[in-house]
Amino acid sequence: MNSYDIIIIGGGPGGISALLWCHALGLRGLLLEQASELGGQMLQMFHPVLDYPGLLPADGRELRDHFVQHLQQLQLEIRIAAQVQALDLAAHRVCCNGEWLTARALVVATGARQRRLGIPGETEFAFHEDPHPPMPYANQPVCVVGGGDSAVQNSLLLAPVCSAVTLLHRSDHFRARAEWLRAAEATANLTLLTHTAPLELHGTNHVERVLLADTRTGARRELPAAAVFVRIGITPNTEFLQGQLALDETGYIRVDARQRTSVAGICAVGDVCRPGCLSVVTAAGQGAVAVKTLAAQLAGR
Repeated sequence: MNSYDIIIIGGGPGGISALLWCHALGLRGLLLEQASELGGQMLQMFHPVLDYPGLLPADGRELRDHFVQHLQQLQLEIRIAAQVQALDLAAHRVCCNGEWLTARALVVATGARQRRLGIPGETEFAFHEDPHPPMPYANQPVCVVGGGDSAVQNSLLLAPVCSAVTLLHRSDHFRARAEWLRAAEATANLTLLTHTAPLELHGTNHVERVLLADTRTGARRELPAAAVFVRIGITPNTEFLQGQLALDETGYIRVDARQRTSVAGICAVGDVCRPGCLSVVTAAGQGAVAVKTLAAQLAGR
C-alpha cells in the first residue's frame, strides 16, 4: 500500500490541483504536506481574492476551504504533518515520517517562504509570518520591511490596531498594487519611509528599536518598534533538492513548458519553480499540466 502512481510533495494550490488531476486521470496519487493543514501561501492571503475565476472569497483561507472541500468529496489520499526526511529522486522514492514510499513519478510543489534580510537581530526578533491577528502589538509602533503587495497589505492590516506603522523600503519605487498603495498613503498612522534599509534590530526579550540607514547618503538613525515584519519577497523551498535536481542561480527548480525537471518522471509546480505570475491560478494550472505530462509518460506516449 506504500506504492503510488504519483506522489506530490507540498499541499498548496499547485499540489492540490495535481492531486485532483491524478484522480481525474485514474492515477493513484498521494499528497504529502509537512504543515498541520493544507493551503500553503493561500493561508497568508488576508485580502479578497478577485482573480480566481468563478469564486470571490473574502481571503485566501476561504479559497483554501473550497479546495479542501473538493478533496474531501473525492476522498483523496492526503497526509498532513508529513515530514520528508530523505529522497531518492532517481528511483522516485520518498522517506516520509520514517516510512519509504515509492511512486512511478513525483510532483514537487514545496512552494516558497519569506526571504530574510540577513542582519543582526533578525533571527531573534523579526517576524516572517503575516501579522494576523496583530493584537500583541496593539497601541505600539511597528515596522514592516518591503515594497511589494505583501509589505503594503501587512501594513494596512496593522494600522487599525497599532499606534504607528512605518513601512521601510530601499527605494521610492513600489511593486505593490496601486489601490493598496493609495490606501496606505491615505492612512494617517502609516508612514512610507523610502530610501531606507534596516541594518540591525535591537532589544531584550523583544525588539525595541531598529537601526536604519539612508540608502542614498548612508546616514543612520534609530526608530522605536515593538515588532518588525520582513516582507522582501520569497525564496524557494529547495534546499533538500540540492545536487538532485537542476536549480537556477537563486535556487528555483528549472522546468520546461510542460513542468518537467532535469530528472525523468519528476515535475515541479508553483512558487518553487519561479512562475511568471505568482498566483493561485498559475499554480493550479501548472499542477494540471504536470500530471497530464506525467500521465502521458506513464502510458508510454
